[in-house]
Amino acid sequence: MANTVPNYISIYDNKATANFIYLSESVSEVLGWTPEEMIGKGAYEFFHPADVNALTKIHSANVMNEKMSSMTAYRTRHKDGHYVVIETLVHYCYDVLMCTNYLYDPTDAGHKIRSNSVDEVFVVNEDGSLELVGAWNDSQERMQRSLETRHRWVNNRVAHVQEPRFCLILNRYTEDSTIVFVSQMVEQLVGAQCDQVLGRSLLDFVNERDAQVVLQQLDMVKGSDMIMRIRFEWITDREHGATQPVEAIVGSSNDGLVVVIRLAPRMTLP
Repeated sequence: MANTVPNYISIYDNKATANFIYLSESVSEVLGWTPEEMIGKGAYEFFHPADVNALTKIHSANVMNEKMSSMTAYRTRHKDGHYVVIETLVHYCYDVLMCTNYLYDPTDAGHKIRSNSVDEVFVVNEDGSLELVGAWNDSQERMQRSLETRHRWVNNRVAHVQEPRFCLILNRYTEDSTIVFVSQMVEQLVGAQCDQVLGRSLLDFVNERDAQVVLQQLDMVKGSDMIMRIRFEWITDREHGATQPVEAIVGSSNDGLVVVIRLAPRMTLP
């Protein structure tokens, strides 16, 4: 079921300038710009000037603290010159930030579901101040801790060692969740070549014992707008039965499902 609130996917790099490297076609419906008009430009070029300071803090925290799910409402510029309030969900993925973006409607059921399934929710107020409006055990002290970072960019680039992750975009309108985008890190983490992954079903890489649950969870994301965490065994060598446990976080837009995957430890008890 597609969302009734206009939305789109964006991907931007992890540099301090936060340059757009991908936008789905539906950005035109929301902001008036075509993807080609925005790709290669820094995201800050489109933010309301009063919001830039707050969004700089959030971008730094998302990158330096490698956050899996953070949501922020803020003002961004429409092509015709006025500003609209956008709600952006960010899933950090090693060298890029995978985002789903919605027109902000705090009364919408989808907004409320997303707010209850992400790690934290921020709103940039009209005066540019930042407010934490949703998180488990939220408080202003927690917000401050959430925005604190130990690392800094060096020459506009991340210099510290990061947790390897890879990301996917899935076609939400196919029954088998066809993979239409995959990042290079898939090769290092699970030994799959990008060209061997593209165009195939995600379920082709899921251990058979996990497949039904993963399919059901993906269907829940499509139908509910919630942010879903999924654990399963990724098949690394089908012939020899080799698998790698992974953790995934999945978000939804009308243009596809956004997935960020990292390795999960194999837990054993003594």
